Amino acid sequence: MPNVPSQTRERLRLLAMILALVIGGLLIAQLWTQPLSQASLTTAGRGVLFVLLALGLMGTRRLSVVLTALLCSVSLTDLLSVNHTLHISDALEVITLLLCAGLLLASARASLPQDTAP
Repeated sequence: MPNVPSQTRERLRLLAMILALVIGGLLIAQLWTQPLSQASLTTAGRGVLFVLLALGLMGTRRLSVVLTALLCSVSLTDLLSVNHTLHISDALEVITLLLCAGLLLASARASLPQDTAP
């Protein structure tokens, strides 16, 4: 039975990888829908970072989960601004942030030492 939580974590990590890959693709694809400017190139650069982090999420280390959560949290301040137009990538970033935070909390709880009472 101890494999069930690890299988669930692995599936959630793969879901985070797919979401990061989709977000990266959407952010890069905005180059074709927006005029070429510094803001659109910056957005495409963030998309490239998401694609690279999706490759890292295929592994087992927590660093890629932390970096994905940090990259998703950058856009939270933009969501609070008044003149920000919402995109589907914004909603996917919030979902990915919550998923990565849950993965980090679950792995931190699993790594705590167990009390062994005599």
